[in-house]
Amino acid sequence: MDYGKSFTNESSNSDSSERKKLSMSRQIALEKEKEDINKMADAFINNFRKQLKIERENSFRRFQDMMNRGAQ
Repeated sequence: MDYGKSFTNESSNSDSSERKKLSMSRQIALEKEKEDINKMADAFINNFRKQLKIERENSFRRFQDMMNRGAQ
């Protein structure tokens, strides 16, 4: 009987440690996924800002061209 109890305890201990390892690996995977999402979001925002800057510059050039045509 003692053998069964010690085997059960060892089995539950190994299950417990495997669960902890699995839980930790899931947390690490989630952290990496969050980092990837943050990197993608940062890239999107930076690209969007660059596009806005280009559009503002183009708009200003068109305005200057329009003003120059009117002044002549």
